[in-house]
Amino acid sequence: MLNALQPGLGLRVNAVSQATGKGKHTTTHQEMFLLQPEFSNAETGAAAGAIVDTPGVREFGLWEVTPDDLALFFPEMRPLLGRCRFGLDCGHDEEPGCAIRKAVMDGQISPRRYQSYLRLKEEL
Repeated sequence: MLNALQPGLGLRVNAVSQATGKGKHTTTHQEMFLLQPEFSNAETGAAAGAIVDTPGVREFGLWEVTPDDLALFFPEMRPLLGRCRFGLDCGHDEEPGCAIRKAVMDGQISPRRYQSYLRLKEEL
């Protein structure tokens, strides 16, 4: 995946295991790669971030994030917070008058990002 995101990295890859259907680890040490300029913020020129390749890690989790604060980490949702029928008490799930759900229905927020938000919220 990193090689696809950043052509030219040339990171070593391995085949998917026939037995488990999962990838085989090839990373032997932790390494951080800055995102290329095309991922930078066009308005400010700020770097978009970095990608960390870590050995033996299949997933990451969130810590010190409450379900009530999670939407703050989705930039496209921030302007809508507090605009729901139930204000800041909205869970952005099944409540009527939810501005975030409306934005998803109107195509202003990606349904995929919204589903990611809901999954993360459930895990918290």
